[in-house]
Amino acid sequence: MKKVSRKKSIARRPTVTSITLQHINEKLNHIHKNLEQNTKDIAQLKDQVAMGRGGLKVIFYVGAVVTAIIGILKLAKIN
Repeated sequence: MKKVSRKKSIARRPTVTSITLQHINEKLNHIHKNLEQNTKDIAQLKDQVAMGRGGLKVIFYVGAVVTAIIGILKLAKIN
């Protein structure tokens, strides 16, 4: 009959390397979350800039039409 030896479970203390790796992992997760938030913010800013450009184009075209109408009316009064 063979003896079955059981390994005693030894409570291992965390080593400096494991603590450092755990800390690095937490920092990477935090950086990943910040990166995702920044990506969302950049997309929102692009949308806002696009709306601003569209608004400026509308103001330009309306101003051009009003200026053209005023110019035509002034030319019609002179003649």
